[in-house]
Amino acid sequence: MTAGKKPAALGNAAGQAPHEPTTAHAGAIVAAPSHDGDGLPRFSARQARVIAAMLPGDWITRETMDRIAGASNSPDTVQKLRHKLGHDAIETELYAATDRDGKPCRPGRYRLTEQGRARLARSSASPSGEVPTC
Repeated sequence: MTAGKKPAALGNAAGQAPHEPTTAHAGAIVAAPSHDGDGLPRFSARQARVIAAMLPGDWITRETMDRIAGASNSPDTVQKLRHKLGHDAIETELYAATDRDGKPCRPGRYRLTEQGRARLARSSASPSGEVPTC
């Protein structure tokens, strides 16, 4: 260190004070409504693809669900669908498998339950039976 210079204070390179966390102002973050004014749930295109894949009733692995959803976070998509349809609408199962290194593992898979099917049937606002999207 050179003589006469103080060490830099915590903060950015310009010597400003460290960033203090702030709280969001009321109304600063607005979530998109998950229901229309008619009370029926609305689904994003990603959620609609996942629902369409689960309608036949077969188990879908998380990896397959990622490809269907078009994102690598299908558990988040499932969580959002459970929020809209009810926690019991989508069943999760961990099953025994072997990973690429020959080690045992327990990956997850999902399927729509009868309760979820019933709620989807009641919420379908489209005469064609399509899942209503945002």
